[in-house]
Amino acid sequence: MTTIQHHHGFKRTFQKDHLTLGLTLPFDSSEDHELPFENQIELAQYAEELGFTSLFVRDSPLYSPHLGNVTTNYDPFVFLSYLSAKTSKIALGTSSIVATLRHPIHIAKAATSLDLLSNERFLLGIATGDRKFEFPAFKVKEEQLTEKFQETITAINELWQAHSPNISNSIFELYEDSGLQILPKHKHIPMFATGYSRQRMTWLKSNMDGLMFYPQPFQQQKTLLQDWHNNDTFKPFMHPLVVDLSNQPNELVKPIKGGYRLGRNTLIKILKAYEKIGTNHIMLHLKSNDRSYKSLLTEIGDYVIPHFPPHLSQEEYKNDIIRQN
Repeated sequence: MTTIQHHHGFKRTFQKDHLTLGLTLPFDSSEDHELPFENQIELAQYAEELGFTSLFVRDSPLYSPHLGNVTTNYDPFVFLSYLSAKTSKIALGTSSIVATLRHPIHIAKAATSLDLLSNERFLLGIATGDRKFEFPAFKVKEEQLTEKFQETITAINELWQAHSPNISNSIFELYEDSGLQILPKHKHIPMFATGYSRQRMTWLKSNMDGLMFYPQPFQQQKTLLQDWHNNDTFKPFMHPLVVDLSNQPNELVKPIKGGYRLGRNTLIKILKAYEKIGTNHIMLHLKSNDRSYKSLLTEIGDYVIPHFPPHLSQEEYKNDIIRQN
């Protein structure tokens, strides 16, 4: 799958031995109420200007009151299509499409459409799903998840390769010369497994373009990264991180669910430590009870992103120099 190296979203976001920063959306209040769409767009455009390299959105087909207050969840393909029309270079990702609850043809077609609409900025994070109440709704049995995930990944790749692929698996069959009318530009879109996706590490290394995990104790993450990067081909590793950024630049770490409350200088040190062990991308989930998103983005853009810049093309680099002068 060498074509992913030429994919705009991939090459701007990922590079060996280097960390870049993205964001999770939608932006919401401290009570998890989403901001109006016009504010979402303003902040996404501002993040792009500042040098964030990705915007990631979730896919949770169903909601249950048992989940409590959670971020509003729009259909990821629709939401990212809207964002793609309002931005120009930032990568657009899913974290993650629940592959076992969607038909592979629908995933392949929606991903192709979004990638072409966005000028190859789409990054397809894909998962088995972990909300037990969703499986009965789609008549999916948990014991089928490992095989169904594998068959879905294989089928999506085959659907992207040719207009009339021969596919026969436990999910569907293609015959009579049928397939997708439009294929991705390079006949592939970068695909990232979420967690282990109920698979063996050897299968993930062979079949996925990268791995999206979750924050865990530092030594565990280091061991996992050593295993993941023990590969002939560079395949990026990324994870989300909740950050409650203090007004005090040197405030030390206080653990919170999914991440930390801390000052920007402490954040830089932690991100550099993640970079050192082989993390290639972190999607920040910004939280604050007392600060606006604009001020959070500005502070990170001014002080943190210069340590973890995007990979600029020669033309972008020249334009940046001109702007600074």
